[in-house]
Amino acid sequence: MPVKITHLITELSTGGAQMALLRLLTHLDRSRFEPSVVCLYNGNGEPAQRIKALGIPVIDLEMRGKLRLDALWRLYMVLRQTQPTILHTWMFHANLPGRILGRLSGVPIIISSERTMGQESRWRYHLNRISAPLSDRVVCVSQRVADFVTQKVGIPENKVVVIPNGIDTAIFANLPPKNQTRTRLNLPIEKNIVGTITRLTPVKRLDMLLRATSDLPDVHLLIVGDGPEKDNLVQLGQNLQLTTRLHFAGQQNNIIPWLAAMDVCVLASDWEGMPNVILEAMSAGLPVVATAVGGTPEVVIDNETGFLVPPGNPKALAEAIETLLHNPALRHKMGHAGIQRVQQHFTLRQMVERTQTLYEELIALKNEP
Repeated sequence: MPVKITHLITELSTGGAQMALLRLLTHLDRSRFEPSVVCLYNGNGEPAQRIKALGIPVIDLEMRGKLRLDALWRLYMVLRQTQPTILHTWMFHANLPGRILGRLSGVPIIISSERTMGQESRWRYHLNRISAPLSDRVVCVSQRVADFVTQKVGIPENKVVVIPNGIDTAIFANLPPKNQTRTRLNLPIEKNIVGTITRLTPVKRLDMLLRATSDLPDVHLLIVGDGPEKDNLVQLGQNLQLTTRLHFAGQQNNIIPWLAAMDVCVLASDWEGMPNVILEAMSAGLPVVATAVGGTPEVVIDNETGFLVPPGNPKALAEAIETLLHNPALRHKMGHAGIQRVQQHFTLRQMVERTQTLYEELIALKNEP
């Protein structure tokens, strides 16, 4: 009989954790595991619809505030009624109630996840530290995140497991022709296009990317994604006189044609756990310029699959981009090396197998006499 697993996530809009959960559920061995998903709020996003299409139930607790006791009560009752063997929580705001209510409701195995670093406030450190003993394991997406949670947050090393993000590399095998794609997307055919795919939030430091682009005449910048910084970025683009070279594509469900339109993919974040966009760009054969933060250096090998630069430094960002744009042979070499690296270390199959192995190891430990 399949083992019941409930996945608890903060919300189901588009984001890195949400896409990782969707990918895991898409390839989970349903003969061994019976998954369900609970979110604190926003249970109608695109990832939620795709999870439901897999035949997996999604329950929205409709938590509209951080201290909605009725939503927490509903979570407790869901766990009591469904009686999962494993509760796997995703993101901080799901980790905390999941740990506490999971134990109170009698869930045998609780797995938390840590996907970011550098954004925690003092109270989040404290709450994370005191609730961590309630988890059987804490899954981290990179070694840097694992080091961070053990050294800074204080989670015991014996509870920490590193399972990197993984992607389905096969879907990037046959990208559409660049010029044809640019024509279809209404992008300039003959220009160099630098691009990024990300949520438009302050931590992604897209302002640094705009400033770097302003130092690169004739280079066009393609930004795929949406978020609260959109208006500020539009205004900054006008101030930097980038309007004719700046393209906002908005949120896109299919990123493949947008990657196919790029010459270089850039990520200028102040911190990252392990950015999916870098894995996707490398799988698409694109060289990468990224800030050397969080788990990014575990993916991008400097001077081999791309360039790593210090965060908050638009000049260094511009210089690395310019080096790649002026050297097509180097772009091709780094792009090919990136494909090989992802296929060797960051596939979806590896992520799913490692996660399923963790589930079975913990079940075996619980069943020991």
